[in-house]
Formats: sequence, C-alpha cells, structure tokens
Amino acid sequence: MSAPGSEKQRFPLVAPVRLKTLQDDSVSHSLAVLATVYHYNHWIFLSFRDYLGPTVLEVGSGVGNITQFLLNLEEVACLEPFEPYREYLARRFAKHLNVSVHPHPIEHCPNGDVPEGKFDSILCINVLEHIENDVDALRRMKLLLRPGGRAIVLVPALPCLYGEMDRAMGHHRRYTLGSLRKAFHEAGLKPSHGRYMNMIGALGWWWRGRLFKRAQLSESATRLFDRLVPTLSTFESLIPVPFGQSAILVGRA
Repeated sequence: MSAPGSEKQRFPLVAPVRLKTLQDDSVSHSLAVLATVYHYNHWIFLSFRDYLGPTVLEVGSGVGNITQFLLNLEEVACLEPFEPYREYLARRFAKHLNVSVHPHPIEHCPNGDVPEGKFDSILCINVLEHIENDVDALRRMKLLLRPGGRAIVLVPALPCLYGEMDRAMGHHRRYTLGSLRKAFHEAGLKPSHGRYMNMIGALGWWWRGRLFKRAQLSESATRLFDRLVPTLSTFESLIPVPFGQSAILVGRA
C-alpha cells in the first residue's frame, strides 16, 4: 500500500467551500479541523480503497472529507441528515453529476431515494459510534447492498480510550475488532478484512481526552500530526499494529 500523498494527482480533489461555523459543537469543530488535513483523510481512503465497487453509498458524509476521494467512481450517494452539512455538500460537489446528496439517516433506509439492493459498497466512516442501535444500522446497510456487496466500517477503537472528546462528540461507544465483528455477525454481514490503524493517534487521544479531559481536537496538534502521517502510514503498512485510534472492518452481504 502506498503512502498517503503519493497518489495525490490521480484524484480530482475539490477546493472546499469556505468552512463557516456550522454549529457550535465538538462534531462540527472536528469536521472543520479534519477538513484542513489532506494526508490523514487520504490515509483513511487508502485503507479501504481496494474494497470499493463502482456504486457507493456513504453513510454520514459530513462536509465531504472522505467524499472528495470518491469522485472517480460511477455513482456516489451521500447520506447526511444534518441540513447545514447537506447544503455544504451540495455546493461543494455541485459540478459532479455522479454525486447525489440525500437527507436520510441510515435508520430511515431503504426508501425511494436509497433503494434496497442497489449499492456495490457502503462506507460508514466514524459514524456507527453515534448510532444507539448499531446492529440495526448494519442490518439496514446489508439490505442496501447488492448480493456480495461490501460494507466498509471505520470506528473509534478501544473502550479504554473513551473520554471527554467521545462524550462531547456524542459517541455511544468505542469498539474492539472483536466487538465490531460481533455486531457484523448479528446484522448478517460476513466480516473479512479487519485491522487497527493509527497507533500514535490512540496515544494522542488518551493524552488529550482522558488525561487532560479536553472536549475538542487541537487544530495545531492535528496539523502537526498530519505532517507525520506519510511516515506513520508507511510504518503501519509494513508492520501491523496491535492497537490504534481506529478499527476498520470490511464485511460482505
């Protein structure tokens, strides 16, 4: 797997609409901070790129931090129930006719806009932890997939890291790979590839959220971390890490 940034010119990235304060909360703050870091977002994309099919549903697109890497695909359907984010997405990707934006939470799918059995892949990146009934959400993802389609889920990892930032962001839980696999099985998805990623980030999350009880990401620390991502991602591609800030799991319908 190549390091983030090495394929930067291959993707038709979109210059973001100027980010305004969409809502005075930790989620909006985090999305705005993460919108400024290219390498980290690209690292997440590379972690699941090989499992994407031509038609993708992205659950909880936020302000498009991951959507920006999907523009070469045949169809990208964005689910975003929060209206300010949805309006931002619509403006940001207005010129891309393969991108559609829908107001539904995953709990209200399938429906007329997002029909059953349509998608080759479903992305759920840092969203499942916000949903109280995560197994039901995964069951709905399974319904939306074509037979053999893939659900790709990335979540905050390690319950021992749960702290002030998790509470402020509305996280119901953090996962282990084992607990995430169990939720997949209960939803009828067949888990295949899974791993932890971002070991250094796990230490930073513990330091800021648990030890110092901060409720928001640090902009300066996040940008500094982004400069280190090419080196960190190369290391983790060579040596699988035993823990990380995030866990990613792929499952088939």
